[in-house]
Amino acid sequence: MKRQINRYRRFTGWDYAKGASLFITIATAPRRPLFGTITGGRMVRSPLGEKVAEALEALPRLNPGLRLFGRVVMPDHVHFNCALAPGLDAPLKVLGGAIRRFKNYTTKLAKHSLELAERSSELAEHSSAIKSGATEPAVQNRFDGQTAFGQSTTLWQQGYHDYLLLSRAMIDATERYIAYNPLKWELMYGAGGALRVVEPLSSPRLDLGDYWKGAGNLALLDGSLPMVSLRVSREVAAPEAITRVVARMESAVEKGYVIISGFISKGEQAVRDRLVARKDAKFIRLLPSCIPNRRFRPESVYLAPFAEDRYLEIARGNDETEFGRRACLDLNDEIIKIATAGEGLALYWKAEGPQVLARNDARDMPAVPPRCDDRPRFDGRTVFGQRPDERGWS
Repeated sequence: MKRQINRYRRFTGWDYAKGASLFITIATAPRRPLFGTITGGRMVRSPLGEKVAEALEALPRLNPGLRLFGRVVMPDHVHFNCALAPGLDAPLKVLGGAIRRFKNYTTKLAKHSLELAERSSELAEHSSAIKSGATEPAVQNRFDGQTAFGQSTTLWQQGYHDYLLLSRAMIDATERYIAYNPLKWELMYGAGGALRVVEPLSSPRLDLGDYWKGAGNLALLDGSLPMVSLRVSREVAAPEAITRVVARMESAVEKGYVIISGFISKGEQAVRDRLVARKDAKFIRLLPSCIPNRRFRPESVYLAPFAEDRYLEIARGNDETEFGRRACLDLNDEIIKIATAGEGLALYWKAEGPQVLARNDARDMPAVPPRCDDRPRFDGRTVFGQRPDERGWS
């Protein structure tokens, strides 16, 4: 029996009559890429994709009480942000009805355009058969929607996915997600493989006793590149103080330093935003938890640096870690070790100003040895029959 989807399974704790901002996703059935392709981080729409985009733009005009904001037509789905006006009678039915009419209309357009394409193909084959002297050209099956749409006679999956946006920050985040979605698609599914997760990582800067994963430009972990680890206290919140932090990090970028941080506090995120904007900035983000084995989806703000090959995300271990004070302190300890395993320094910016926690001037070092922490580790003596220092470890 076919599973039925409840079209109105919305957030029960919210009174939609007061108005609502929503992030909506509608996907094709069965996720067929009928609306175009992604090239150079941009969506190149097919003729059907253009019609779907036009129908999407018409939603507010045809449905009073519904406002449309950011939107994008992707190869096999559509995203858009919308707002339901306060005071609507049965607001969820207004939303559901608008989406139902949009889906019905675009399904008819799809069937019509695909039927025309099939008829054109039949005529071409018929003409070719006559020219070749065949007395009985092959007869094609008539279009019934199933060939084009898989096992369904509709263009779209049942229902729609919605996300209630309860704050300005959530609205801004989904607007960025929509804007970056074509680029994200290309990074995930294109030939570049920028979002391919590599594991286990091996680098002179990483502890040999831990299991590391990473995605992005792995060359940024080269022991010969100078690096600065950045931690900014949450007490650094005044705009002028944050401006000084950003200026200091820009100076480091200009001197060729790679910046590594968790980019968690307000000051660290201000630095991150500037690093994203600067095309010459190279930086690494250490995640507080592991990188998932499947469907790695970095935050949208990092997609452009991924594409420009000047950014790396790394994480330690294969287990999910609940983020809290302990995890934050561990992360900050780790970025210090990574930065100072080769040439680099560790910077902690507090309310009273910057403090250098550690420094390693490795300019005169012939090579950077692999890092081993002081924690008890398996050292390989039993298997390899030699001491670690005899193998060039320290």
